[in-house]
Amino acid sequence: MKQKFSSIVWIVMVAFGCTPNNVKSDPAIAKVLDSAGLQGSFALLENGTELFTIHNLSSYKDSAFAPLNSFFIVPALVGIDKGYITHDSSTWVSMDSTLAYSTLIKKIGRTEIMKTIDSLHYGKGIVSAQLDSFWSDNSLNITADEQLGLIKKLYFNELYFQKRSQEIFKKMILREDNANYKLSYIAAADAAQNNACWIVGFVEENKHPFFFVLHTNAKNNSGILNKNVQALKSILTQQGFLKGVR
Repeated sequence: MKQKFSSIVWIVMVAFGCTPNNVKSDPAIAKVLDSAGLQGSFALLENGTELFTIHNLSSYKDSAFAPLNSFFIVPALVGIDKGYITHDSSTWVSMDSTLAYSTLIKKIGRTEIMKTIDSLHYGKGIVSAQLDSFWSDNSLNITADEQLGLIKKLYFNELYFQKRSQEIFKKMILREDNANYKLSYIAAADAAQNNACWIVGFVEENKHPFFFVLHTNAKNNSGILNKNVQALKSILTQQGFLKGVR
């Protein structure tokens, strides 16, 4: 039994790569969130060194929450694979369009969506039968650690979808592109879920990717998404990004 337990611990450490030796806690991140009226967790992973910069490690690794609209990464990739979404037509839909993705999920069908969730090992829970809301009703929950792992695999085209589909999806979430950096992310907020917000993505400078995940709850429901986007950019700037020097 002892040997089996040790093997399980080793597998978990390898899978997530987050150990005391490669984690740096930065109290300055808490100040950014506090000033924005937010509380939650943040993690930044430097791909080259596998160094994590984290605020609120226990929440990042152990607390699972409804993915909200960040779940749309799943139907989007299925939709691209199946030709429901293309980059050269009106079916190239914004990641912020809840109605469009609710319609897409119903088109894909519960069986295929469940199969994809299972294949991706996406989150935990028994998905409710509500095909227009299960990603926000707490029947499906996911940790920030799992979100970060998913976005990293996507970046390197390591998910089981076609490489072309993953490349198209990365173009869909590109938010800022200039001479200094590229900033890509999925963002989701819901006042009904305790003013919760997810931002999951990556920043690229000098062709080097850094992956991040932010999950928060706001003190009030005014401008939740904008508060979080601004907080994210403040944290990235604080960490030396968005200047083209990383």
